[in-house]
Amino acid sequence: MVAGLKFKLRQIKRTPDVHTIARSDIMRRDIDKFDNAFPDGVFAFPASTESPKVKIRALDKYCKEHGVEPKDLTEDEMKPFLVY
Repeated sequence: MVAGLKFKLRQIKRTPDVHTIARSDIMRRDIDKFDNAFPDGVFAFPASTESPKVKIRALDKYCKEHGVEPKDLTEDEMKPFLVY
């Protein structure tokens, strides 16, 4: 009885040709629709034109060599990695 009840809860609706559409089917369709809305795969807002670009590889190398994290760097230490 309980298993039958759980099955009924998973059924969202039936199509005219008697196929059951489950919640997971609807979620998968929504995820696919969202993914297809971004053909280049980028889900980010563009940076402001006034904000500097960061030389990520050089910053990562520096942090590994000195045993620090980027958030712990001072402004003077960060300057060589910023491009305005």
